Amino acid sequence: MSLDVHQIRWRSSYLEIDYSSKDDGVPWLYCVGRRQFVPFEIVEIANGDRRARLNVVLGNGREVLPGGQWIICEKIKESALVSLEALYAEYPLMPQRVDYDVRHRLPAKLRNDEAAVAQYGDEKRLALVARHPYVTSGITYDDEVLQRLDNTDRVFRYGKNHYAYTGVFVPKTNRAGIIYLALHMQFFERNKTPRHRQGSRRQKQKDIFAAAYSAMTRLVPRKGNRILFLKENGDGPTENMEALQRRMIERGMDKRFDIRTRYRNVFSGRQNVVAWLRDLYEIARSRYIFIDDYTPVFNFIDPGDDVTLTQIWHAGVGFKSVGYARFGLKGSPDPYNSAHRRYTYALVGNEHLRRIYSEVFGIEESALLATGMPRLDHFLDEKVEKEYRREMVDKYPWATKGRVIVFAPTFRGAGQRTAYYPYDEIDMDRLYRMCVETDTYFVFEMHHFIRKRPEIPAEYADRLFDLSDESLTKLFFIADVLVTDYSSCFYDYLLLKKPVVFFTPDKTAYSLIRGVQRSIDEMAPGVVCDTFDEFLDVLRTRHYETVAPHPSSIDRAAERSGLASDRAIDTIIYGKDVPGVRKRAVAGDGAAGSRRFGRPSEAERETTEPSDSEVFYEGSADDSDEEE
Repeated sequence: MSLDVHQIRWRSSYLEIDYSSKDDGVPWLYCVGRRQFVPFEIVEIANGDRRARLNVVLGNGREVLPGGQWIICEKIKESALVSLEALYAEYPLMPQRVDYDVRHRLPAKLRNDEAAVAQYGDEKRLALVARHPYVTSGITYDDEVLQRLDNTDRVFRYGKNHYAYTGVFVPKTNRAGIIYLALHMQFFERNKTPRHRQGSRRQKQKDIFAAAYSAMTRLVPRKGNRILFLKENGDGPTENMEALQRRMIERGMDKRFDIRTRYRNVFSGRQNVVAWLRDLYEIARSRYIFIDDYTPVFNFIDPGDDVTLTQIWHAGVGFKSVGYARFGLKGSPDPYNSAHRRYTYALVGNEHLRRIYSEVFGIEESALLATGMPRLDHFLDEKVEKEYRREMVDKYPWATKGRVIVFAPTFRGAGQRTAYYPYDEIDMDRLYRMCVETDTYFVFEMHHFIRKRPEIPAEYADRLFDLSDESLTKLFFIADVLVTDYSSCFYDYLLLKKPVVFFTPDKTAYSLIRGVQRSIDEMAPGVVCDTFDEFLDVLRTRHYETVAPHPSSIDRAAERSGLASDRAIDTIIYGKDVPGVRKRAVAGDGAAGSRRFGRPSEAERETTEPSDSEVFYEGSADDSDEEE
């Protein structure tokens, strides 16, 4: 069966779906949680198309369509449910769904155990489908339908606007990677105090954290010279953190400042109270705090106006939506109680990125400091290039024997716990043959969130390599071509003036579900491949499209006018007016937030800044303000 959906709209309380079908297929709504189908009224319209209509006011007899997730689908034919063989014959993509369901019925430790999966018999597999006899793989949607989904949300107010019944279409992908739509029907009650989530567990957690932090700030004095590097999504520092801390020590700041570090991964499992209290204690004692990436503790506390909290964001610029750029999508931040709102400053790679990251962090552009990325301070140094290349060649001698392609995509999924990559988009057989034909070595460098690594057959191990634990920065120096997708890693690589290829076979689904902040077709500084065939052809023919990168994609490291670390230190710690870092005040730049923006007072600078320190931004990168 197949259905092609051409339009979705609301007329009053009626949901209408215009579609065509060559085999008289009929759409249904199905709720997995309720195990309930709801039929549409089908009417003929022009050109042989049909219209499926449902009055949600009568969606459940004389009641509205119940709250829940209602999937637009087709009913599985009863004749296909007589055996697993018949089911698979009628629905060729069903084995992927069944395999997924079977694995998730097993204990987590057995989900990748093929022997355990194989013990799940045909009758049990068939019963899994019979329990929820719907299928989505036969329904396709016109591009215009998917592009206009934001305009199909519906709000029904009642009870003097105190309550609302809403319908929102949410795009998803099934096990075969095919897009389907679910209609989320929900009930809401007006919250007169939106800053405070009445009766929610999260609000209770926030209140507890805030109370504990408030007590600590009263009981332990804040040290005016303490600098804290804090990370909560990994057990070690990021490259930005390492570069900034190293530069502080090179400048002798460890003699005047108490520089501390605290790194842990709050996503690795259940966290104990003592660890959280230690985080709060370190924050309460610190005057300057540097974080890199999402730091959830600041969802619950405001560090205070006497603390300078700086986000030294690890990414230059990419395409995927993060932070408030995906506001309203699954996993988007709270409009009020978000860690991003707490930043005093955030670092960006150049002045063109202020507008982009103002949207991401939900802060005004004047809080974004165009310092460049600290990790790129020595990226273009000839000595560094030779050192990294020699190190990589010593470890991987094959890197000098042919073309090296590094594949570094971002993850799919909502976050660290659910991150994955759709390896079925890559045909290892054909990829290997291309490598042999073109004397190429292909390196997989998967995002650190992705636990499952690529399965490389032993017979292909002389050309295909999984180096996901290697430093991507170092791999750049042996790579002849970088392949990525929606990731920001190309931002660093562009400084080397080498070609980038973008492999985006799931571009439509990714854009709908994860969200993209900038169009990859319009902004990518390289050829964009939407299919594996196209991707292989580009690599085989070396037809790398030369596209002049947008100025926002080039870090200030290309200027060779000083170090990003120095710009950050002098602006944030010493309050200097460093050229090109701050946005000049203009009318309508945005209202000031609750955090303090601006330079330290004269009194603060007198107690922290060495009187004989100076960094020359137009001179050598070796200039230092270390006290003699």
